Amino acid sequence: MNISITEAIRKMMGWCPNTSMINKEEEMFMEMYDGEYIHRIKGIGFNGVIGILHLIYAVWLISTALWVLAGVRIFPWYVLDITFISSGILLAIGITSLMIFLNFIKSANIHRALAVVNIVLIAVFFMYLSQTLISQEQKFTLVTLLAKPFYLYSFGIVSLPLFTIIMGFPNIISLLRKPTEERKTKFFTASFIALIVTFAFLGGYYLYLNMQKDSLILEDHEEGGYRIYQLDPNTYTMSGLSTEDYPYFLDSYEGTTGHPISEDSYEAIQFLRTKENSNVLGWWDYQLQIKAADKEPVITYASSEIKNTVARPSQLYDKFESNEKVVDISTFFTTESEETAVGIAEKNGAEYVYILLQRWDVYYQVMLLTVQPDVHENIYSSETLFNEFYERSMAYKFKSGAELEYFDKIFENEDVIIYQLK
Repeated sequence: MNISITEAIRKMMGWCPNTSMINKEEEMFMEMYDGEYIHRIKGIGFNGVIGILHLIYAVWLISTALWVLAGVRIFPWYVLDITFISSGILLAIGITSLMIFLNFIKSANIHRALAVVNIVLIAVFFMYLSQTLISQEQKFTLVTLLAKPFYLYSFGIVSLPLFTIIMGFPNIISLLRKPTEERKTKFFTASFIALIVTFAFLGGYYLYLNMQKDSLILEDHEEGGYRIYQLDPNTYTMSGLSTEDYPYFLDSYEGTTGHPISEDSYEAIQFLRTKENSNVLGWWDYQLQIKAADKEPVITYASSEIKNTVARPSQLYDKFESNEKVVDISTFFTTESEETAVGIAEKNGAEYVYILLQRWDVYYQVMLLTVQPDVHENIYSSETLFNEFYERSMAYKFKSGAELEYFDKIFENEDVIIYQLK
C-alpha cells in the first residue's frame, strides 16, 4: 500500500482520517440544520407566535370546559345553567382558537374575523357571569384564578375581569395582524361547523341531565315555586350530595335558594303542612322549606342593604326584600325581650316560628349585623362578647327549646324546631 509522505507526517502528528470525515459530516449537518430548521424557526414570525399562543389557549379552554362538564352538578338548577352556558362559551372560544392555529401562517383576514368572534364570545362570558358574582372574594394567585371554573365559575368583582383579559389577550393581538390577500375560507367554515356541532352536543347533554333530574322528582309544586327530589344513590357523583345525610333536594323554580334537606327537615315540612295557614317567621335562607310546607314566609330573601351576606346574589332573577322587613325579622330573633318578639310576630301576621338548627349561629351573626352594624367588628373579634349577645337573644332561646311565655314548642327533631304563638 502506497502512503504519501504528507499523509504519513500528518498521522505522526495525530491526524485521523475518520475524525476528519466525522467533522465534515457534522459541519454538513449543522449547515443543513441551520439552513433549514433554524431558518424555519426564525421565520415563524409574528403570525406564527400568535398561532402557537392560540394553540395554548385552545388546549387550556377546551380541556377546562370538558373537565367541568364531566363533573357537572345537576342541583340547584341555576348552578346547572351557569355550568353549561359558561362551559359552552369556553368550548366555542377554544375551538375558534384551534382553527386560528391550524391555519396560522395563512390568511390574516380570516384570523382577524375569528378573533372578532372570540372577542364577542368573551364579552358574553363576562356579561353573563357578572350577573352572579360571589359577594366576598378571598385573595387569590394565578393558580386560584385559573381554577375558578372548577368551582362553579365562582368569580368575583376582581377575578372575572382578570380572567376575561387573559382569554382576550391572543385575540386582541390577532386584530393587529396585517391582512393578506390570501383567503382560506375552508378554515372559517370549519370553525362554524365545529361550533354548531359543539352546541348541538351540549344541548343534547343538557336535555339528558334534565331528563335524569326529572326522573327523581318526588313532589312538583309549580304554583308554590318549588320541587322536591328524592335522590338515588347512583346520582351521588352527578349531584355531589351525600344521599345518606341528605336524601332529598329542595329546589326552586326561580332564585338561588335550592339546597339539600335531611330526613328530619322533610319530616318538619310534612308536620307544618298539617297546621292552619299562617305566615311563618324564619330566616330567608330556608324560606323554601316554609313554602314547601304550604305556608308563607315573612321574608323570602335578603335586602339589598345586606346583599354582601348572600353567597352569590344574582341581578338576573333575585328579588330583594325591603330592608324594613329584614330588620324586623332580625330584631325578632336578636332581641332579648319576648314581648318585642310577640309584637313583631303580630305585626307580620305570623303564627309560627321555624328554626333550622344547621348553621343557626351563623344566621344569628347576620341578623345581629343587620340590626346593629356598628357592633360587627367587636362581635367577630370577641367570642365572649358574641356569646354575651347570643345567649340573651330569642334566637338562642328558640334554638335551645326553652319554655317561653308567649310561644309553645310544637315540633322538635335533630334538625328543626317549630314554635307556635299562643
